[in-house]
Amino acid sequence: MENFDNTGGTTAGFFGDMSLGTTGSDGYLNKPRVIASAIYGIATPTYVLANNATSVGFGFEIGGSERIARVEVAIVYVSTLNNEITTFFIDQFVPSYNQATGTATICRAISLTDLPGFPVGGRYRFRFELTPNSGNGQSSQNIWFDDFRTTAIGISQSSLPVVFIGLEARKMSTGVQLTWKVAGEEDVNRYEVERSTDGKNFASIANISNTKKDTYTYLDANNNSVVYYRIKNVDNNGAYKYSSIARIANGKSGIVIRAFPQPVTNQLIVQHPVIRANSVLTVSTADGRVVKSVKPSNGTMQTYVDMALLQKGMYFIRFDAGDGNVETMKVLKQ
Repeated sequence: MENFDNTGGTTAGFFGDMSLGTTGSDGYLNKPRVIASAIYGIATPTYVLANNATSVGFGFEIGGSERIARVEVAIVYVSTLNNEITTFFIDQFVPSYNQATGTATICRAISLTDLPGFPVGGRYRFRFELTPNSGNGQSSQNIWFDDFRTTAIGISQSSLPVVFIGLEARKMSTGVQLTWKVAGEEDVNRYEVERSTDGKNFASIANISNTKKDTYTYLDANNNSVVYYRIKNVDNNGAYKYSSIARIANGKSGIVIRAFPQPVTNQLIVQHPVIRANSVLTVSTADGRVVKSVKPSNGTMQTYVDMALLQKGMYFIRFDAGDGNVETMKVLKQ
């Protein structure tokens, strides 16, 4: 269990919006000046699960002057289905507070069979998002996080790559404003902003240093009618990964989706912008007949679609973000 009491003044490998707080000898992660309905994120260190484990669990305590109205939980791991980092939304719930102590204890577990492609003895970390139901930014208004535990055999000697929670491109009078959110900056060296005019050939236009924050911005003084962006994170050991792709077309923000493997036989993985609204993903035949409809989970950036029972041929994947943005692409079923 990590109770933050003897961390040498550090957050013990936890990242996000909270910093170390102390009351006497008692340590905890603290967020002062909270605002009602804002979202405050916490990412844990990378852990290792036992080879014979059948589930993965977690627990922690929360408290503070303000009550937390909603907790969202996601787990991050490298899926064996595509050998890529995967963020899987687990749960969203309202914590039950002890009226006497003013604290809430959270304890959950999820079966590994419910985590697509979770590897045997796999590495993982959790991401929590806490939303207080009160607060207007005063210094005395806070929430705290403490006594974290998980069913791991220990902390991994090698960390998982950074997780891109979202990339947004917005047209401004002076150019294009890029904003991206991340979690788990354990070994990140820098971020490279890449730009393209065709969505295929990208070139680096800026380097942004790691500042241990969960939100980064960059203003590109570009006036092209259609332009694509992605972010490349580079670790200290030279390893790297890419964010999703954001698009600006004629001054308006758009979305870009990816699907693989192609051609697909059984499980199709569709990567899309982070889900925050009433998004829907549909699979249609070439003649427009909808054969499958999937509602992606909130907080996820990829969705698994079972194509095993569909006949061979060409299909159209349509992603409706729920905010007016729609993207369609073709996939081949073998």
